Amino acid sequence: MRKDVVFCNAVSKAEEVKLLSPEALIRLSAAEFDDAVKMLHDYGYNEGVLTSGSFDIDLFIGEQVGQLISFIKEYSCSDELEDFLLAPYLINNIKAEYKRRLSGNASKLYQVETGDVYGKDYSKLHISIKRALVALDEKNESLPQKIDLALTEALYEYRLALAKKSKNKLLVEYAKSEIDIINIISSVRCAAAPFIDGGYIKGSINGDLPSRYEHFDLNNPVKLEAQGDDFLLTVASSYSHEMSSVGPFIGYVQRKMSEFKTVKMILVCIKSDARSEISLRLRGII
Repeated sequence: MRKDVVFCNAVSKAEEVKLLSPEALIRLSAAEFDDAVKMLHDYGYNEGVLTSGSFDIDLFIGEQVGQLISFIKEYSCSDELEDFLLAPYLINNIKAEYKRRLSGNASKLYQVETGDVYGKDYSKLHISIKRALVALDEKNESLPQKIDLALTEALYEYRLALAKKSKNKLLVEYAKSEIDIINIISSVRCAAAPFIDGGYIKGSINGDLPSRYEHFDLNNPVKLEAQGDDFLLTVASSYSHEMSSVGPFIGYVQRKMSEFKTVKMILVCIKSDARSEISLRLRGII
């Protein structure tokens, strides 16, 4: 049985106080790698990890994501909301299973049910995802980049369909904005990038952005990606004080996801001696 929306929001509000502050992220960015790992332990990340001797960043963040997935499953107040929030991890699993069928190599999977993609059983998946997988099968596609592109497009179509089905204004705005931002970033990185329909921008990216995106720096792809993430955080947080809506819950989950991405980026930059990249890539935690 689904829990009451006010109760779920109250739980997310209680968890919100544990989010890393901008000051904490700055301190983390300035630390040596061993110290950064210990700081994250003190902040509540990955209980029991105190040293960096055999530290695996992907595994470390993956464990945190797993905990958040469990939280979403337990406290989402509707099937549509749960499916919307877990969609990126569903697509991650589908990509991994599809590529495993081709190469035999297994990738990181999250606790999100996909059905038997490895065995070509797509019956449990949304029509947009089924369509993409069937098209890949018919082409005997084996290039990882083309598999990623087809399933990423299916992800955004799927999320928008879920948002519209929920009739939730916030989810629809988030899904449309997400499509816009991936189109903007793709157009800057590659002029021939395919355009994904469904967002507020219609037809193509021609250099003249709508006013809601006019502050984006189209000359700096790294900064642009961070600006896009921050914009989506702002959208996700726009109903954070309306306890009778799903706003507080969505706002918390999206901020936590952004925090994981930021923490991973900081650790990778510190470990690879690319600390100067952190300031450009740092996302705001609203």
